[in-house]
Amino acid sequence: MTSTLRSHVLPLLLLASIVGGCTEDVLVFPTPEPASVRIVNTTQDVALLETVVDGSVSVNAARGAAADAVPAPAGRPVGFVFKSNGQNLRRDTLFYTLGGGARVILFARGSTSGLVEFRRALQDTVIDANADPVVRFVHMAENTDQFVTLEVWEKGGSQAFPEIFDPGIASSYRPFSAGPHTFEVREWSSTNVAAELTLSLERGKAYVLYAWDAAPPVLDSVALSAF
Repeated sequence: MTSTLRSHVLPLLLLASIVGGCTEDVLVFPTPEPASVRIVNTTQDVALLETVVDGSVSVNAARGAAADAVPAPAGRPVGFVFKSNGQNLRRDTLFYTLGGGARVILFARGSTSGLVEFRRALQDTVIDANADPVVRFVHMAENTDQFVTLEVWEKGGSQAFPEIFDPGIASSYRPFSAGPHTFEVREWSSTNVAAELTLSLERGKAYVLYAWDAAPPVLDSVALSAF
């Protein structure tokens, strides 16, 4: 091989070696399975809260209600924008990085005169179709004096959850028998009932029971809902 040919061939061989080495060391990460997000509107005065997820998916929730679950990208920061009557609401910077296949419940709080933000982010669950139903409780009422701290009882029965709840606190999931159950939220260490709700629990299903402000700014007007 002449020196001139060698001077052209050797750099090409070196370049091929570098390119081949880089290709071998490149890590290709799989795209994670999309997450699922459900928005619950427990704001003080947003009658219909519109939430834009990742700039593309829009979902509406009436005050006191939960929206249907919507898909959201996983594995990267996802932005949430709140709107009321088509106008953006003041908010904290809201970005969540969701895990692949995660089922996330986000409770929105606040008011149009201040900030609207997520107070609670909870992991939803899926249970076996033949398993006893499970229920968790979330305290989202904030205009409270007498009912700041709550207990949850079954009407005419025993305490449904062992925990006591300040605003923003959630229980873990707890199994119940299938069939109708009437839940009461009471003032802590008292028989004073703030609200009650009857649920017909089905096997293989998970439920979220939550307290919220029924008539703000009225104090201690507590409602109880579930999904």
